[in-house]
Amino acid sequence: MIEYDTDFHLSGERFKVIYRILEPPERAKEVAQLICIEQTIEFPIELTGERIKKSVVGQIEDLSHEPSSTIVTISYPVEVVGQELTQFLNVILGNCSLFPNVKIVDLHLCDTLKNIFTGPRYGIDGLRKLLEVYDRPLLATAIKPLSLSADQLADMAYKLALGGIDIIKDDHGLADQPFAKFEERVVKVTRAIKKANRETGSRTLYAPNVTGSESVVLKRASLVKELDSGAILVAPALTGFSATITLSQQVSLPILSHPAFLGGYLSIVDHRVLFGKIQRILGADVCIFPNYGGRFTFSKSECAEIDKGLKEPFEPLRTVFPAPAGGMNIEKIGEMVEFYGKDVVLLIGGALHKIGPNLVENVKIFKEKALEASRTLSRIS
Repeated sequence: MIEYDTDFHLSGERFKVIYRILEPPERAKEVAQLICIEQTIEFPIELTGERIKKSVVGQIEDLSHEPSSTIVTISYPVEVVGQELTQFLNVILGNCSLFPNVKIVDLHLCDTLKNIFTGPRYGIDGLRKLLEVYDRPLLATAIKPLSLSADQLADMAYKLALGGIDIIKDDHGLADQPFAKFEERVVKVTRAIKKANRETGSRTLYAPNVTGSESVVLKRASLVKELDSGAILVAPALTGFSATITLSQQVSLPILSHPAFLGGYLSIVDHRVLFGKIQRILGADVCIFPNYGGRFTFSKSECAEIDKGLKEPFEPLRTVFPAPAGGMNIEKIGEMVEFYGKDVVLLIGGALHKIGPNLVENVKIFKEKALEASRTLSRIS
Protein backbone atom coordinates (compact mmCIF):
# COMPACT_ATOMS: atom_id res chain seq x y z
CA MET A 1 0.00 0.00 0.00
CA ILE A 2 1.03 3.59 -0.63
CA GLU A 3 0.15 6.15 2.03
CA TYR A 4 -0.23 9.87 1.27
CA ASP A 5 -0.27 12.92 3.49
CA THR A 6 -0.25 16.67 3.00
CA ASP A 7 2.52 19.08 3.94
CA PHE A 8 0.15 22.04 3.59
CA HIS A 9 -0.72 23.77 6.86
CA LEU A 10 -4.47 24.34 7.05
CA SER A 11 -5.87 27.21 9.11
CA GLY A 12 -8.31 25.11 11.10
CA GLU A 13 -11.21 27.33 10.02
CA ARG A 14 -14.22 25.24 9.03
CA PHE A 15 -17.79 25.77 7.82
CA LYS A 16 -20.74 23.53 8.63
CA VAL A 17 -23.42 21.80 6.58
CA ILE A 18 -26.41 20.07 8.17
CA TYR A 19 -27.84 17.06 6.37
CA ARG A 20 -30.97 15.01 6.91
CA ILE A 21 -30.38 11.32 6.18
CA LEU A 22 -33.50 9.20 5.76
CA GLU A 23 -31.97 5.91 6.87
CA PRO A 24 -32.03 3.75 10.03
CA PRO A 25 -29.58 5.04 12.68
CA GLU A 26 -26.66 2.69 11.98
CA ARG A 27 -26.92 3.11 8.23
CA ALA A 28 -27.28 6.89 8.64
CA LYS A 29 -23.97 7.00 10.52
CA GLU A 30 -22.30 5.02 7.73
CA VAL A 31 -23.69 7.42 5.12
CA ALA A 32 -22.47 10.41 7.14
CA GLN A 33 -18.97 8.94 7.23
CA LEU A 34 -19.14 8.35 3.48
CA ILE A 35 -20.15 11.99 2.93
CA CYS A 36 -17.15 13.20 4.94
CA ILE A 37 -14.81 11.39 2.57
CA GLU A 38 -16.76 11.73 -0.69
CA GLN A 39 -17.08 15.50 -0.39
CA THR A 40 -13.39 16.05 0.29
CA ILE A 41 -10.62 13.60 -0.62
CA GLU A 42 -12.71 10.92 -2.42
CA PHE A 43 -9.89 8.47 -1.73
CA PRO A 44 -9.41 5.39 0.48
CA ILE A 45 -9.13 6.81 3.99
CA GLU A 46 -6.75 4.02 5.05
CA LEU A 47 -4.21 5.29 2.51
CA THR A 48 -4.04 8.77 4.06
CA GLY A 49 -1.89 10.17 6.84
CA GLU A 50 -2.97 11.84 10.05
CA ARG A 51 -2.90 15.40 8.67
CA ILE A 52 -5.35 14.55 5.90
CA LYS A 53 -7.57 12.56 8.25
CA LYS A 54 -7.73 15.31 10.87
CA SER A 55 -7.54 18.48 8.77
CA VAL A 56 -8.86 17.82 5.26
CA VAL A 57 -11.56 15.15 5.55
CA GLY A 58 -15.03 16.28 6.61
CA GLN A 59 -15.72 15.83 10.33
CA ILE A 60 -18.98 14.74 11.97
CA GLU A 61 -19.67 17.44 14.56
CA ASP A 62 -23.10 16.28 15.68
CA LEU A 63 -25.44 13.39 14.98
CA SER A 64 -28.98 13.20 16.34
CA HIS A 65 -31.62 10.59 15.57
CA GLU A 66 -35.26 11.44 14.90
CA PRO A 67 -38.12 8.96 14.45
CA SER A 68 -37.64 8.59 10.68
CA SER A 69 -34.31 10.28 9.97
CA THR A 70 -30.96 11.40 11.33
CA ILE A 71 -29.69 14.99 11.41
CA VAL A 72 -25.94 15.18 10.86
CA THR A 73 -23.70 18.25 11.12
CA ILE A 74 -20.49 17.94 9.09
CA SER A 75 -17.72 20.53 9.04
CA TYR A 76 -15.32 21.09 6.15
CA PRO A 77 -12.04 23.03 6.03
CA VAL A 78 -12.48 26.36 4.29
CA GLU A 79 -9.42 25.68 2.13
CA VAL A 80 -11.26 22.99 0.14
CA VAL A 81 -13.54 25.68 -1.29
CA GLY A 82 -10.71 27.66 -2.88
CA GLN A 83 -12.75 30.92 -2.83
CA GLU A 84 -15.10 29.71 -5.59
CA LEU A 85 -18.88 29.38 -5.46
CA THR A 86 -18.84 26.38 -7.79
CA GLN A 87 -16.43 24.51 -5.54
CA PHE A 88 -18.43 25.52 -2.45
CA LEU A 89 -21.54 23.94 -4.00
CA ASN A 90 -19.48 20.93 -5.07
CA VAL A 91 -18.26 20.41 -1.50
CA ILE A 92 -21.61 20.78 0.24
CA LEU A 93 -23.55 18.55 -2.16
CA GLY A 94 -21.48 17.42 -5.16
CA ASN A 95 -21.24 13.64 -5.38
CA CYS A 96 -23.42 13.06 -2.33
CA SER A 97 -26.35 14.56 -4.24
CA LEU A 98 -26.32 11.16 -5.95
CA PHE A 99 -26.75 9.31 -2.65
CA PRO A 100 -30.39 8.35 -2.00
CA ASN A 101 -32.10 9.86 1.04
CA VAL A 102 -29.62 12.70 1.69
CA LYS A 103 -30.79 16.31 1.89
CA ILE A 104 -29.22 19.59 3.01
CA VAL A 105 -31.30 21.31 5.68
CA ASP A 106 -29.00 24.15 6.80
CA LEU A 107 -25.71 25.96 6.20
CA HIS A 108 -23.36 27.89 8.48
CA LEU A 109 -20.64 29.97 6.83
CA CYS A 110 -17.28 30.62 8.44
CA ASP A 111 -15.69 34.09 8.50
CA THR A 112 -13.63 33.57 5.34
CA LEU A 113 -16.69 32.51 3.33
CA LYS A 114 -18.63 35.48 4.67
CA ASN A 115 -15.98 37.71 3.12
CA ILE A 116 -16.09 35.84 -0.20
CA PHE A 117 -19.88 35.62 -0.55
CA THR A 118 -20.96 39.18 0.14
CA GLY A 119 -24.60 38.50 -0.74
CA PRO A 120 -27.32 40.90 -1.89
CA ARG A 121 -26.25 44.39 -2.87
CA TYR A 122 -29.56 45.93 -1.78
CA GLY A 123 -31.66 43.50 0.21
CA ILE A 124 -34.90 44.57 1.86
CA ASP A 125 -33.69 47.87 3.31
CA GLY A 126 -31.76 48.90 0.20
CA LEU A 127 -34.61 48.19 -2.19
CA ARG A 128 -37.06 50.10 -0.01
CA LYS A 129 -34.66 53.05 0.03
CA LEU A 130 -34.26 52.87 -3.75
CA LEU A 131 -38.03 52.92 -4.28
CA GLU A 132 -38.77 55.21 -1.31
CA VAL A 133 -41.49 52.82 -0.14
CA TYR A 134 -41.46 52.09 3.59
CA ASP A 135 -45.04 51.65 4.78
CA ARG A 136 -46.34 48.72 2.73
CA PRO A 137 -45.34 45.65 0.71
CA LEU A 138 -43.77 46.25 -2.68
CA LEU A 139 -46.01 45.68 -5.69
CA ALA A 140 -44.80 43.80 -8.74
CA THR A 141 -46.14 42.37 -11.96
CA ALA A 142 -44.89 40.90 -15.24
CA ILE A 143 -45.34 42.01 -18.83
CA LYS A 144 -46.82 39.17 -20.87
CA PRO A 145 -48.17 37.08 -22.65
CA LEU A 146 -45.42 35.69 -24.82
CA SER A 147 -45.75 36.67 -28.52
CA LEU A 148 -46.70 40.33 -27.95
CA SER A 149 -44.51 42.81 -29.81
CA ALA A 150 -42.04 45.12 -28.09
CA ASP A 151 -44.43 48.02 -28.76
CA GLN A 152 -47.35 46.18 -27.17
CA LEU A 153 -45.29 45.27 -24.11
CA ALA A 154 -44.05 48.86 -23.81
CA ASP A 155 -47.63 50.16 -23.91
CA MET A 156 -48.60 47.70 -21.20
CA ALA A 157 -45.62 48.72 -19.07
CA TYR A 158 -46.47 52.41 -19.49
CA LYS A 159 -49.98 51.84 -18.11
CA LEU A 160 -48.71 49.70 -15.24
CA ALA A 161 -46.21 52.40 -14.29
CA LEU A 162 -48.86 55.12 -14.53
CA GLY A 163 -50.89 53.15 -12.01
CA GLY A 164 -47.99 53.21 -9.56
CA ILE A 165 -46.61 49.66 -9.62
CA ASP A 166 -43.18 49.40 -7.96
CA ILE A 167 -41.54 46.73 -10.12
CA ILE A 168 -42.34 45.55 -13.63
CA LYS A 169 -40.45 42.44 -14.65
CA ASP A 170 -40.26 40.56 -17.90
CA ASP A 171 -42.14 37.31 -17.82
CA HIS A 172 -39.45 34.65 -17.45
CA GLY A 173 -40.50 33.26 -20.85
CA LEU A 174 -39.42 36.47 -22.58
CA ALA A 175 -35.92 36.02 -23.95
CA ASP A 176 -34.74 37.03 -27.43
CA GLN A 177 -37.62 35.73 -29.54
CA PRO A 178 -38.44 37.24 -32.94
CA PHE A 179 -41.68 38.90 -31.82
CA ALA A 180 -39.91 40.99 -29.12
CA LYS A 181 -36.14 40.87 -29.48
CA PHE A 182 -34.27 41.51 -26.24
CA GLU A 183 -32.61 44.80 -27.11
CA GLU A 184 -35.66 46.30 -28.82
CA ARG A 185 -37.91 45.24 -25.95
CA VAL A 186 -35.65 46.58 -23.22
CA VAL A 187 -35.14 49.91 -24.98
CA LYS A 188 -38.85 50.47 -25.64
CA VAL A 189 -40.13 49.25 -22.28
CA THR A 190 -37.52 51.26 -20.37
CA ARG A 191 -38.42 54.37 -22.36
CA ALA A 192 -42.14 53.84 -21.66
CA ILE A 193 -41.64 53.38 -17.92
CA LYS A 194 -39.38 56.42 -17.67
CA LYS A 195 -42.05 58.47 -19.43
CA ALA A 196 -44.65 57.32 -16.90
CA ASN A 197 -42.27 58.02 -14.01
CA ARG A 198 -41.76 61.58 -15.24
CA GLU A 199 -45.51 62.09 -15.45
CA THR A 200 -46.32 60.66 -12.03
CA GLY A 201 -43.15 61.37 -10.06
CA SER A 202 -42.99 57.69 -9.08
CA ARG A 203 -40.00 55.32 -9.25
CA THR A 204 -41.17 52.20 -11.06
CA LEU A 205 -38.28 49.81 -11.77
CA TYR A 206 -38.08 47.57 -14.82
CA ALA A 207 -36.40 44.16 -14.51
CA PRO A 208 -35.63 42.68 -17.95
CA ASN A 209 -34.98 38.95 -18.11
CA VAL A 210 -31.23 38.62 -18.74
CA THR A 211 -31.17 34.81 -18.38
CA GLY A 212 -28.86 33.10 -20.86
CA SER A 213 -25.32 31.78 -21.12
CA GLU A 214 -22.75 33.58 -18.94
CA SER A 215 -21.42 35.75 -21.77
CA VAL A 216 -24.96 36.63 -22.87
CA VAL A 217 -26.06 37.37 -19.31
CA LEU A 218 -23.30 39.91 -18.74
CA LYS A 219 -23.87 41.53 -22.13
CA ARG A 220 -27.61 41.85 -21.48
CA ALA A 221 -27.09 43.12 -17.94
CA SER A 222 -24.65 45.74 -19.23
CA LEU A 223 -27.31 47.04 -21.62
CA VAL A 224 -29.87 47.17 -18.81
CA LYS A 225 -27.44 49.14 -16.67
CA GLU A 226 -26.57 51.48 -19.55
CA LEU A 227 -30.26 52.21 -20.14
CA ASP A 228 -30.87 52.62 -16.39
CA SER A 229 -33.87 50.29 -16.52
CA GLY A 230 -33.65 49.71 -12.79
CA ALA A 231 -33.19 45.98 -12.07
CA ILE A 232 -32.63 42.56 -13.64
CA LEU A 233 -34.44 39.23 -13.60
CA VAL A 234 -32.41 36.03 -13.76
CA ALA A 235 -33.14 32.31 -13.35
CA PRO A 236 -30.04 30.95 -11.54
CA ALA A 237 -30.78 27.31 -12.30
CA LEU A 238 -30.91 28.09 -16.04
CA THR A 239 -28.10 30.59 -16.39
CA GLY A 240 -25.87 29.01 -13.73
CA PHE A 241 -25.23 29.77 -10.08
CA SER A 242 -21.76 31.15 -10.77
CA ALA A 243 -23.09 33.48 -13.48
CA THR A 244 -25.68 34.78 -11.02
CA ILE A 245 -23.13 35.60 -8.34
CA THR A 246 -20.98 37.27 -11.02
CA LEU A 247 -23.96 39.49 -11.89
CA SER A 248 -24.36 40.40 -8.25
CA GLN A 249 -20.71 41.29 -7.86
CA GLN A 250 -20.20 43.12 -11.17
CA VAL A 251 -23.54 44.77 -11.96
CA SER A 252 -24.84 47.22 -9.38
CA LEU A 253 -28.53 46.55 -9.98
CA PRO A 254 -31.18 44.85 -7.83
CA ILE A 255 -31.57 41.18 -8.77
CA LEU A 256 -34.86 39.31 -8.94
CA SER A 257 -34.26 35.56 -8.79
CA HIS A 258 -36.71 33.34 -10.71
CA PRO A 259 -37.27 29.68 -9.73
CA ALA A 260 -37.45 28.17 -13.23
CA PHE A 261 -35.67 24.77 -13.30
CA LEU A 262 -35.03 24.85 -9.52
CA GLY A 263 -37.77 22.34 -8.71
CA GLY A 264 -35.55 19.32 -9.26
CA TYR A 265 -33.18 20.45 -6.51
CA LEU A 266 -35.87 20.14 -3.84
CA SER A 267 -35.24 16.42 -3.44
CA ILE A 268 -31.71 17.20 -2.20
CA VAL A 269 -31.95 20.72 -0.72
CA ASP A 270 -34.50 21.93 1.82
CA HIS A 271 -36.85 24.80 0.80
CA ARG A 272 -35.38 27.11 3.43
CA VAL A 273 -31.85 26.59 2.10
CA LEU A 274 -32.56 26.47 -1.65
CA PHE A 275 -34.92 29.45 -1.81
CA GLY A 276 -33.50 31.19 1.24
CA LYS A 277 -29.84 30.99 2.18
CA ILE A 278 -28.51 29.97 -1.24
CA GLN A 279 -30.37 32.83 -2.93
CA ARG A 280 -28.77 35.21 -0.44
CA ILE A 281 -25.34 33.75 -1.19
CA LEU A 282 -26.01 34.25 -4.92
CA GLY A 283 -26.83 37.92 -4.31
CA ALA A 284 -30.56 37.97 -5.02
CA ASP A 285 -32.48 40.95 -3.61
CA VAL A 286 -35.89 39.44 -4.37
CA CYS A 287 -36.59 35.71 -4.46
CA ILE A 288 -39.60 34.58 -6.48
CA PHE A 289 -41.14 31.24 -5.51
CA PRO A 290 -44.53 29.48 -5.76
CA ASN A 291 -46.88 30.52 -2.99
CA TYR A 292 -49.13 28.04 -1.25
CA GLY A 293 -52.67 28.00 -2.60
CA GLY A 294 -51.60 28.84 -6.15
CA ARG A 295 -50.89 26.82 -9.29
CA PHE A 296 -48.09 24.86 -7.67
CA THR A 297 -47.81 22.44 -4.76
CA PHE A 298 -45.76 24.27 -2.13
CA SER A 299 -47.32 23.95 1.31
CA LYS A 300 -47.91 26.67 3.85
CA SER A 301 -45.14 25.31 6.08
CA GLU A 302 -42.68 25.16 3.17
CA CYS A 303 -43.41 28.80 2.31
CA ALA A 304 -42.91 29.74 5.97
CA GLU A 305 -39.51 28.03 5.85
CA ILE A 306 -38.57 29.97 2.70
CA ASP A 307 -39.57 33.24 4.35
CA LYS A 308 -37.44 32.29 7.34
CA GLY A 309 -34.45 31.47 5.14
CA LEU A 310 -34.69 34.86 3.44
CA LYS A 311 -35.07 36.91 6.61
CA GLU A 312 -33.32 35.08 9.46
CA PRO A 313 -29.87 36.25 10.60
CA PHE A 314 -27.23 35.01 8.13
CA GLU A 315 -24.64 37.67 8.75
CA PRO A 316 -23.24 39.59 7.04
CA LEU A 317 -25.63 38.77 4.18
CA ARG A 318 -28.59 41.13 3.91
CA THR A 319 -32.16 39.96 4.27
CA VAL A 320 -34.10 39.44 1.05
CA PHE A 321 -37.66 40.09 -0.09
CA PRO A 322 -39.81 37.00 -0.60
CA ALA A 323 -41.98 37.23 -3.72
CA PRO A 324 -44.59 34.47 -3.39
CA ALA A 325 -46.26 34.02 -6.76
CA GLY A 326 -47.87 31.53 -9.11
CA GLY A 327 -51.54 32.32 -9.61
CA MET A 328 -51.97 35.04 -6.98
CA ASN A 329 -54.76 37.64 -7.13
CA ILE A 330 -55.86 40.69 -5.14
CA GLU A 331 -58.27 38.61 -3.04
CA LYS A 332 -55.25 36.89 -1.49
CA ILE A 333 -53.40 40.08 -0.55
CA GLY A 334 -54.72 40.30 3.01
CA GLU A 335 -53.77 36.71 3.78
CA MET A 336 -50.34 37.10 2.18
CA VAL A 337 -49.49 40.24 4.15
CA GLU A 338 -50.66 38.60 7.37
CA PHE A 339 -48.49 35.54 6.58
CA TYR A 340 -45.31 37.23 5.30
CA GLY A 341 -45.60 40.64 6.93
CA LYS A 342 -44.98 43.97 5.19
CA ASP A 343 -41.58 42.87 3.94
CA VAL A 344 -42.90 41.00 0.93
CA VAL A 345 -43.14 41.64 -2.80
CA LEU A 346 -46.71 41.02 -3.90
CA LEU A 347 -46.30 39.64 -7.41
CA ILE A 348 -49.55 39.42 -9.38
CA GLY A 349 -49.40 38.71 -13.09
CA GLY A 350 -52.33 37.74 -15.29
CA ALA A 351 -54.90 38.24 -12.52
CA LEU A 352 -54.12 41.96 -12.51
CA HIS A 353 -55.63 42.20 -15.99
CA LYS A 354 -58.84 40.49 -14.85
CA ILE A 355 -59.81 43.18 -12.35
CA GLY A 356 -61.21 45.52 -14.98
CA PRO A 357 -60.69 46.98 -18.46
CA ASN A 358 -58.44 49.84 -17.30
CA LEU A 359 -54.93 48.65 -16.39
CA VAL A 360 -54.02 51.94 -14.70
CA GLU A 361 -57.03 51.67 -12.41
CA ASN A 362 -56.34 47.99 -11.78
CA VAL A 363 -52.92 48.85 -10.37
CA LYS A 364 -54.43 51.55 -8.16
CA ILE A 365 -56.86 48.98 -6.75
CA PHE A 366 -53.91 46.63 -6.20
CA LYS A 367 -52.04 49.33 -4.29
CA GLU A 368 -55.05 50.25 -2.16
CA LYS A 369 -55.56 46.59 -1.22
CA ALA A 370 -51.91 46.37 -0.16
CA LEU A 371 -52.18 49.55 1.92
CA GLU A 372 -55.37 48.29 3.54
CA ALA A 373 -53.70 44.98 4.41
CA SER A 374 -50.73 46.85 5.88
CA ARG A 375 -52.98 49.01 8.04
CA THR A 376 -54.80 45.91 9.27
CA LEU A 377 -51.50 44.24 10.12
CA SER A 378 -50.36 47.32 12.04
CA ARG A 379 -53.57 47.31 14.10
CA ILE A 380 -53.15 43.62 14.90
CA SER A 381 -49.50 44.09 15.83
